[in-house]
Amino acid sequence: MKSVFIIVLVVLITTVPQFAQVRVVKPVKTKALTTRLGLGLGGAGSVLYLSRNVKENNEAYGFHLSMVYGGTKLFRGILEYTQYKTIDISPTWFGVKASTIEMNMHIIARFSEGKAIFYPIFGLSYNLFSGFYTGVRDYLNLSTMYEDNSDVMTKWLGFNAGAGYEYFFKRFSFFADYKMRMGVSEGYNEFNILDVCLSAGLRVNLKVPTLYGLYRGTRSRYTLKTEANN
Repeated sequence: MKSVFIIVLVVLITTVPQFAQVRVVKPVKTKALTTRLGLGLGGAGSVLYLSRNVKENNEAYGFHLSMVYGGTKLFRGILEYTQYKTIDISPTWFGVKASTIEMNMHIIARFSEGKAIFYPIFGLSYNLFSGFYTGVRDYLNLSTMYEDNSDVMTKWLGFNAGAGYEYFFKRFSFFADYKMRMGVSEGYNEFNILDVCLSAGLRVNLKVPTLYGLYRGTRSRYTLKTEANN
């Protein structure tokens, strides 16, 4: 019995310190202090309003502005504005003017070389379409809503979906996006694809603080002032 007690005591003395020295070290979670802000300028082409613009090769072209925030991780947000040149959709519409404001999200997939990214696009758009409505050959029968030979403005909310590509070189990047805008069309009153848009251009990319970086910086300055006052 005494020998058994001695063996147990030896085992405890040799094993307990080993368990006592084992510590679980959790990885330190760090948050990025800076991210990317991209300012873009380019061109865009669109059918404007697919159910109204039934003519072939009658796309509208214009300039495209964009501001991208983020991109160091999986998601980034983008604010975009497009203004199109005036076109005619004769004989139903003349002097058609259109513009689009949109907010989108990109889900970023990086290529192995690290200089290019591919991203699915989803978001919302606010679209304006205005022109002189004649009522001639109107397959949508909009004369029940608008007077013939009158100026008409249409505003519609679109749900965006598409994909894009961007290639980086130094502080600049080249981008190309393809988007479909879906909404409820007048006349048919059906949810469908109302616009197909292509845009491309150049961006200058700047390093800016993240929201966490701004908050941390503000808190640090406050702490320094407090210690100085004491």
